[in-house]
Amino acid sequence: MKKISTIFIISLFILCSIFSLFACTYNNENNNTVAKEYITDFLNKDFDEMLNSYNYDAAMATVLTQKVLENAYADTIEPLGSRTSLEYQSDEDGTVSYLAIFESGSLILKVTFDNEDKISGFHYEPYDDLQMPDTIEEKEVSIGWSYELQGTLTTPKEGSCDTVVILVQGSGASDRNESMGALKPFRDIAWGLAQKGVAVYRYDKRTYTYAEKMAEKDDFTVYDEVIDDVVNAYNKMNSLGFKNIYIAGHSFGGYLMGRISQELYWADGYIIMAGNVTPIEDLILTQINYLANFDGNVTESEQAQINTYDKQIAAIKALTKENANEYLPSQLLSAQASYWLDLKTYDPIATIKKSRAKILILQGAKDYQVTLSEYAKWQNGLSDRDNVTYILYDNLNHLFMPSTVMSADDYTNLNYVDSNVINDIYAFVSNL
Repeated sequence: MKKISTIFIISLFILCSIFSLFACTYNNENNNTVAKEYITDFLNKDFDEMLNSYNYDAAMATVLTQKVLENAYADTIEPLGSRTSLEYQSDEDGTVSYLAIFESGSLILKVTFDNEDKISGFHYEPYDDLQMPDTIEEKEVSIGWSYELQGTLTTPKEGSCDTVVILVQGSGASDRNESMGALKPFRDIAWGLAQKGVAVYRYDKRTYTYAEKMAEKDDFTVYDEVIDDVVNAYNKMNSLGFKNIYIAGHSFGGYLMGRISQELYWADGYIIMAGNVTPIEDLILTQINYLANFDGNVTESEQAQINTYDKQIAAIKALTKENANEYLPSQLLSAQASYWLDLKTYDPIATIKKSRAKILILQGAKDYQVTLSEYAKWQNGLSDRDNVTYILYDNLNHLFMPSTVMSADDYTNLNYVDSNVINDIYAFVSNL
């Protein structure tokens, strides 16, 4: 996939997933027919029809061009050969999905509509038909009261199991698998560890299940978004009889491990997977700049996107208790002022230093979202601790999956968490 379509996809992912607390999309049954026609036009290479016969929101209208569609088709559809069928799959939160089956593979194609029934997103992903191993089992386990969340407890079918790992997602309204298209890193980790005799609990984030309610909270912080539910998960696992309970946070979940450790001081250990030390708003701008400069040429639309993020990040930096009422979430990367004010005083390294338990820090060398410089900050900041283990994986990306290009294109192909990562987590929680 060429850079411009990569920027298009990743920017939509950021806008809808990173800090958005409102649902980005809305349901409308009448859009099913439009979605099917739109997808059919794409598969038939009728790009003129796509560009001129459908209503788009402003963001899509800006980035969608004949060249983007041509490149996307050439990179993804042509290698699959002739199409044999197109089957309706679902309509969830305004995103209509169809399964297209080809001679050499299958794709899920998704069209997203906004609240005005304009097309606000179009993307596709490999169809994942991976089946759960016969040696493990899963059951639904909910947590919380005021904001009840659904989750999955994965355990081995045979033998006793007294150790469980609780998985904590990165930023955004993530489901329990931390799904990114067809990629499901938390499912991979759960199935892998359970096959080795270690239970795993994963759950839907509060901002995934209660997006609108969270958006209505004027005092919203990371305790509402993440930490309170980690505590609930820990208490639930403890009530189920697990003797050894570990917390594994990915990306933003790793960044918050200091605060999590303050709330769960008695956990048996903490696992930071591609966790950042740098404030999240600065990290987002770094990511956007990296992708825009990936081919050495920053287009006008890419520069405009960079300028928009730059302006909002400057507003976050200037935010104080006194001027907080002057800003809307739309001016602060779609999060309330209370969210950013709460994080201004947070130091992830200084905070986790107060914990007693052992720590495992994992990093992929091909991660362009949380880079090796962040990994080095953990190493330097925790150099006086003798119970911290660091493991670097030469060819893995932010999701701990093999990287081919070290860009957003890594996420367009079906892949799975590397087995070495699962083995290392198992060794850590098993005291090997």
